[in-house]
Amino acid sequence: MSYLKLAIGAVLAITILGLVAIAAIYRGNAISAQAETKQAKAALATVTAVNDANQATIGRLQAQATYDAKMTAQLAEQLAASNQVFIDNTAALHKLKDANADVDHFLALPVPPALRQLYDKPGAAGGRQD
Repeated sequence: MSYLKLAIGAVLAITILGLVAIAAIYRGNAISAQAETKQAKAALATVTAVNDANQATIGRLQAQATYDAKMTAQLAEQLAASNQVFIDNTAALHKLKDANADVDHFLALPVPPALRQLYDKPGAAGGRQD
């Protein structure tokens, strides 16, 4: 009987040691999972901050694009108006030239060399583009 008690005690001791070992493994896994959870929360906070910064940048870029489009439209209108004024002035000049002999004679005169040099400079308004 004493061998039987000893065998039962040994089995019971091995079972208890096995349960303690399993509990230690689960405890280690739980600690590891907690560390991973903290790391995941920190990564989420970083990603959220980056996303918020990106959204703010996108908002600023959209506002700038809207402003740029508005300014481009205004410049196009101003350019069209300037071109129309130029066309109107050119037409009026041709009419005046055709209607008035003095104006026709004046416009037929050669341009003085000093004035021609002013307009022949590269980059000048109406000048040559070399």
